[in-house]
Amino acid sequence: MVLDKKQRLAFLDILLEYSGGVKGLSDEDIREEVDTFMFEGHDTTAAAISWSLFLLGHHPEIQAKVHEELDAILTSPDQPLGIAELRQMKYTENCIKEALRLLPSVPYLGRVLSEDLNICGNVIPAHTNVMISIYMIHREPVQFPDPEKFDPNRFLPENTRKSHPYAYIPFSAGPRNCIGRYTGDGDV
Repeated sequence: MVLDKKQRLAFLDILLEYSGGVKGLSDEDIREEVDTFMFEGHDTTAAAISWSLFLLGHHPEIQAKVHEELDAILTSPDQPLGIAELRQMKYTENCIKEALRLLPSVPYLGRVLSEDLNICGNVIPAHTNVMISIYMIHREPVQFPDPEKFDPNRFLPENTRKSHPYAYIPFSAGPRNCIGRYTGDGDV
């Protein structure tokens, strides 16, 4: 299949195309992949939106700033909201990031160690199941002073430059991070 620069395959088309290979996907494999994208994506997105609105509702001064940003971007009541306008909504994006910091859609995740892990002289052997608490990582006071406070300014560029790369991981991190974290410009 030849694609022009603007044409992209849909996710299901990619799965179906891959299913014919030597290490192809069975119909059940494809169904499981689609289920993962459809159902897990809806749950986590709904949780993120709900908690963001909850926090904005409890912080009217921050809600007012989001409203001001929208008024500045949308100059008429009938102006459509498109990708260009969404990319201008930096303060709103920071509010969502802060909501995900305080109330991550997935508060913890499990992994199996592929090799021994040494933490301060204590060795956790390979093949051990470990739980990582995103909820607690996001409350590390060295990385997030006053960690219980809803403060979207934490995510201003000048406040994130020196942050540890794994201090904020609402979508996990590394090779098994969530595909939902991609925004199109390389940012979370």
